[in-house]
Amino acid sequence: MHRSMTRFLIYSTFVVLFLGSCRSYQYPNAVGIRESHQQELNSYYVDSTHTYVYRSQVQAFGKDVNGNLVIRTVAPDVHRVALLSDFGQTLLDVSVFPDRYVLHTAMADLNKKMLVKEVVHIFRALTERRYAQQALIFMDKQHYPVYTVDDRFYSMEERHLARIAVAKSGKERFLISFDDVQGKLPKKVMIEHKKYPLVMQLNLDKKQSVL
Repeated sequence: MHRSMTRFLIYSTFVVLFLGSCRSYQYPNAVGIRESHQQELNSYYVDSTHTYVYRSQVQAFGKDVNGNLVIRTVAPDVHRVALLSDFGQTLLDVSVFPDRYVLHTAMADLNKKMLVKEVVHIFRALTERRYAQQALIFMDKQHYPVYTVDDRFYSMEERHLARIAVAKSGKERFLISFDDVQGKLPKKVMIEHKKYPLVMQLNLDKKQSVL
């Protein structure tokens, strides 16, 4: 009897912990998921003849850094992204693939595996084109469509991508917002991390960009 009760308690504890660890992210005000026609998402950075340069303001871990974020499209699904300071220092230079990355340069403070992986995760979400066949259902039928692929939620407004919310372990990990979209390209981008003190404000510099 005692052994049976012990096994039951161990099993119950395991089930509770397992189910808790598998909680899925609940998008605000969403009540379900529906199938949809295949939708292309985030086609802002697919042209391999273009290099996009954004003036960047980065607030991270109590430090402020101004400079440029350079996005070069090697192929529609491969991008080389570099963060440069106004003093000409390369803070981070990385090639981002759908399932891996190649680190070219990282300053000492950034050259930590977990930090690099997190920044690459952000850059991949920022630049990667995806296709969705599922959309969220909202009680409010006037809600802008939100498509979901894996751990990402793509919010569309006026036929362009407005936000990408990326979730992990049942919580929103970081948010990318696109604003002032002109000619199928956002002039302003805001990246806000929900776990770490990291905010990036990007403003397109057309003079330095190759468009």
